[in-house]
Amino acid sequence: MIRPTCDTVASRLSAPGSNVNVQEHGRCSDLRELPLHVRFLPSESTGSYVTRLAERNGLGVDYLLEIVGEGRSRVVAPHLTELYLNGPAAERLARLSGRPLPVLQRALASLGEEYLLAGSGDDPVWKWPWAVTGGYLVRACALCAARRGVTEPAWLMVPNTWHVCGEHARWTDNSRDPAWPWIDLRPWPQVLDAHRRLTRLGRRMGAAGRALVADAFAVMADHRVRSLHGRAPRWFAEAADRLGERRAAPFLAYPAAVRVARVLARSERHRLTGALTWEEYRRWHAQAVAELGAAFGPVLTIWMARHQPQTSAVAREAGVRPPLAAPHAVVGALASVAQLSCLPGDLGAGTFDRPYL
Repeated sequence: MIRPTCDTVASRLSAPGSNVNVQEHGRCSDLRELPLHVRFLPSESTGSYVTRLAERNGLGVDYLLEIVGEGRSRVVAPHLTELYLNGPAAERLARLSGRPLPVLQRALASLGEEYLLAGSGDDPVWKWPWAVTGGYLVRACALCAARRGVTEPAWLMVPNTWHVCGEHARWTDNSRDPAWPWIDLRPWPQVLDAHRRLTRLGRRMGAAGRALVADAFAVMADHRVRSLHGRAPRWFAEAADRLGERRAAPFLAYPAAVRVARVLARSERHRLTGALTWEEYRRWHAQAVAELGAAFGPVLTIWMARHQPQTSAVAREAGVRPPLAAPHAVVGALASVAQLSCLPGDLGAGTFDRPYL
């Protein structure tokens, strides 16, 4: 890749009619915003956004990144993997985009503080590696993108291998199947309704809610629970025939995961306020097994052991809140169901899917 010098950057971006002022102080430090902006897509990947920003302004992606910082890897297509920046490079991208950095960080999940590159000092640095820090790349809903004036394919960085657009009833995932880049959920209203219910639960309970949703999916992945399904319902068989069983696996789990998450929430709400005793917990377990089925008993017992109630009556009376169970204590913005849950089981992609993040 030919790297432009500061002189060539300055001459190109400071040309007549440009809104960019570049002065040669060290590494082209005095930057102003690019002439043309692009609208944000919620949860868009940094690589997707930078690619659109460069194309909108008639620049090559490699050229724009040369202005943002020093590259520690080659430029990669945005549908293959994610672009990461350190703090100084993120500041430079914010100046070029004409948006404050906090606004940029709210829009681009991989620009959050926990995903910024570390150990680079004050020099602006970017990397576009094959190994991602967290999350999966899925295609953005084309209808949501078009409403924001985006006509080309755009990519989101989301926690799991799938993403549901509740507004347009579309399911996208990390597959690159050209025949089915997205799935219309209208024939499967039970999946769409379950997604909306789980989203509301997550919003009401915050980090604890996200952990419960992850645990509910992990419960559904337990081998004893899976055997309970027996023959897959017709609607799932149709989805599996179209997409493949691995890709369609979250479809089958969604409706039942709502029931499981609600059952878990009944005890977890009380546990987190310090009001749950072991006697009440055992009663909850018996009721949960009666409601969900005997196959759920063993995995719910494991879940109870990892979500233990406050054992000290003094602490309960003092209002001391029990901690979230590990690994729920740290709920990363892009942590997947498998990473968030305290139970084994993964409904998402395997390692062989990583080239298509």
